[in-house]
Amino acid sequence: MATKDSFTPEEWTQLRLTPAMVASGISAADPSGMIATIKEAMAGAQGVAEALQKGAQLELFQALAADRSIPGIPDTRTLLGEGTRDEQLQSFKNKVLEQVSAASELVGRKASPEEADSYRRLLVDVATRAAEAAKEGGFLGFGGVRVSDKERAFMGEVSRAAGLSDTASMTSPS
Repeated sequence: MATKDSFTPEEWTQLRLTPAMVASGISAADPSGMIATIKEAMAGAQGVAEALQKGAQLELFQALAADRSIPGIPDTRTLLGEGTRDEQLQSFKNKVLEQVSAASELVGRKASPEEADSYRRLLVDVATRAAEAAKEGGFLGFGGVRVSDKERAFMGEVSRAAGLSDTASMTSPS
């Protein structure tokens, strides 16, 4: 079982920030305006809170839920890189996927198998919840789809980066 003391401060920050980055990655996968971005971020945060509560029997989830400190935010220039808006969004999505992969590998090394699996599923669940939070491609709330093809593709990439390649893994963590 893993606790905060099982990780270096940098590793702990990585575990705490990765879910929020996943929700932001969904927004970057198919940008659709400020309101949708806020809805997606809120849904991602709600998903994390619910997953931590649902997995409260896991020491890692207890420790994550108990930590109320504000982690350092990565430098946006590093996350976005240079180039056009589309190039920056692609760079950001790549950084998110790198974070997912690194955080998944980290919990695989330092947490119990149950904790590692639950954390990986939490990341995929955050992607799913964020993608389902706002319609894409509509106008003023009319038309559009709940999850766009670009969001669905990014959700698959998150799942693979987390080490969960099957679509059955795109459900809520247990």
